[in-house]
Amino acid sequence: MQDKVSRRERYIFASGDLFGGGAQVIINFYFLIFLTDVVKIRPSLAGIVIMVAQVWDAISDPMMGMITDRTRTRWGRRRPYFLTGFFGIIASFFLIWYPISNDSELVRFFYMLFSYLLYKTVSTIVMVPYSAMSSEISIEFKERTLINGTRLVFSQASSLICAVIPIEIVKAFPDLRTGYMIMALTFGFFFAIPYLLMFLFTRERVNIDAQTENKWSLKEFFEPFQIRTFKYLVFIYLFSFLAMDIVSTIFAYYMNYYLKRPSELNYVLGALLITQLICVPLVIKAAYRIGKSGVIKNSVFIWMVGILFMALIQPNWPDWVIYFTAVFMGLGVAGCVVMPWVMFPDVTDVGEMAYGRRKAGSFSGIMTLSRKTSAAIGIFIISSMLELAGYIEPMTVVEDGVTRSILMEQPDSLILALKIIILVIPFILLGVTWFLARKYPLDQKSSEKITKYLEYQRGNIPENPISQEELDALKKALI
Repeated sequence: MQDKVSRRERYIFASGDLFGGGAQVIINFYFLIFLTDVVKIRPSLAGIVIMVAQVWDAISDPMMGMITDRTRTRWGRRRPYFLTGFFGIIASFFLIWYPISNDSELVRFFYMLFSYLLYKTVSTIVMVPYSAMSSEISIEFKERTLINGTRLVFSQASSLICAVIPIEIVKAFPDLRTGYMIMALTFGFFFAIPYLLMFLFTRERVNIDAQTENKWSLKEFFEPFQIRTFKYLVFIYLFSFLAMDIVSTIFAYYMNYYLKRPSELNYVLGALLITQLICVPLVIKAAYRIGKSGVIKNSVFIWMVGILFMALIQPNWPDWVIYFTAVFMGLGVAGCVVMPWVMFPDVTDVGEMAYGRRKAGSFSGIMTLSRKTSAAIGIFIISSMLELAGYIEPMTVVEDGVTRSILMEQPDSLILALKIIILVIPFILLGVTWFLARKYPLDQKSSEKITKYLEYQRGNIPENPISQEELDALKKALI
């Protein structure tokens, strides 16, 4: 049997998701509006920056998955990439928030495209092996659930910090350019240091030498899609996170231009994310009671009600209504954010049962490919809708060398577009998520049987714990 994961190692591994959770919040909520309102490029061009980088990210993720599955070093196959990530995160995160000033919009566009492509490449190099290692730091069902639950506590804590603090840092400096650069350096180090610690103090616990590796092939690339359980998980992840991406991207515009509360944006986000953070241990506990797919179903329903409330709010309503709605949305978002990656290690076990080898990197790459491709298209459509609706960028004022932005009054067509984007599109996506969660075939009992069978296959226990009939039934239901 494999040794247990120490508390120190669990916390160090979990800290890796400070980057996965926090950086994504900063980018989701603030990057598009940074491009349009600070760098001053048209919404359609800003959408192209995000779309191209997201498509490259989607393509590179499964490639990185196959690379890391085949990596063989004395430090393991996942950990060497963490050391690279330490330096790459600091540099690339600074570059995407450097507010380049150039008279040519085309120069500004290409700079942001290059820097964002670099950032996405670095993110792939660290996050794909990190996600894969989540199924390999332990092989025991309950321990993995605890580890990934702890990981997601760190993710949610980072999300909360990154919803509030970055903009406070920016606002602390009278000049916007200085504020964004200081913010970028601060959080670049915040996200990078855990990867150095993971390289030094964590290890993988799956015997890779005994696993048969095949040659690179197109067939291998598509193998994860042959697993019925994996297909359900991919689409649950895709639709729920796409809904979150869309709401996150448009939320700053909604607060600034419809509700007219730009100074309260980060505090409303903070209320939402505090709720998510508080709910993470409750979500993990609920997974043992009603199952992981049951948590998804209930969370989706709560989130849909919260979105409906947010769309109905009027600009003249009191502040507490907005904060209450954000808290209510946080109750639902928590389960949808936590569960897909808590479910992921169980699904990689199904893949190992099907193919006789562990391909967590490939599974992780395919998951992120699906989500990022759809997110790229979705965000491009949203940015194009903003431009077609008549979005007017802020006026830039420079006084005594200090750069400030003044928000402009938006046309009625833009306000209508904001309401459609924040309500209708997420509603449809979450409805599909609920249906998929209802049909999800893997439960805790089946997962525990698979874990025991794989232990036997790896030679860690002497006798096969399940009969051939049980094994055939599992394969029929899950593969």
